[in-house]
Amino acid sequence: MSVVSTFCKKGGVGKSTFIGFLAHYYASLGKKVLIISADDQNSIFKIFGVDEKIFDVNDNYLEFWLAGHAELGDILIEARENLYLIKTLNTDKLSMKLTLERNQEKVIKRLISECNTYFDYIFVDFPPSSNRLTEVLLEMSDHILIVVGLDSLGLGGFFNTIQYFIDNDIDLSRIKYIIPNGYSKNRRAPKISLDKLQEQAKEFTKDAIVLPALQEKSIIKNLQAEGISVFDKTTLDRYDQNAKNLLNDDLLELFKLINVD
Repeated sequence: MSVVSTFCKKGGVGKSTFIGFLAHYYASLGKKVLIISADDQNSIFKIFGVDEKIFDVNDNYLEFWLAGHAELGDILIEARENLYLIKTLNTDKLSMKLTLERNQEKVIKRLISECNTYFDYIFVDFPPSSNRLTEVLLEMSDHILIVVGLDSLGLGGFFNTIQYFIDNDIDLSRIKYIIPNGYSKNRRAPKISLDKLQEQAKEFTKDAIVLPALQEKSIIKNLQAEGISVFDKTTLDRYDQNAKNLLNDDLLELFKLINVD
């Protein structure tokens, strides 16, 4: 079992979307996949159109499992075939408990290791903010993927991410891939940002692979509005279907370059 995280100290760069698509891709191959939301907004649920399940039951959050008040099966939410989600309620409170009660780290590590029986992959979706829970889960990750928006704010988020790792003694070699997002061949700013990102990656994350940049595509927002994943078999109108097929092809080519085993 591999634990895979996407992270960046900048919101709106596409972390949840990317990890959702990547997780669904592996699930579509027949792998058993779990996504843990470490984000109280639980944005990952919207990617799959199951956001109504965030509040439908009030005792099936990650916190109940960690406190021993629920079993793993009680908190799993099926989003797609072979793909399950876990939601969070109050990560700040949980992080405070982790800080005050150091044995809680062992509890998290033990419970996640027990998932090895049921899942081939665990993906972790983080918010741009950070706390002790973030540090613990990043330290447990076998592969960390940094998603970077191709603009000046996105580059700032990448630098802040590197600084966050250094400040919290998180091994930078855990960063396996950097995914530039929001590229447009018709705009100058993303090209400049991509060049700068590649330079910074060589300096700060020598072990990481900078993947080909993801194109900016309006179809992603259209799919999110409908709660449709790019790997769903849903048929759309002709224009959106063509755009969805192109996005599907682009992601498949990109995912061939990612090894999280």
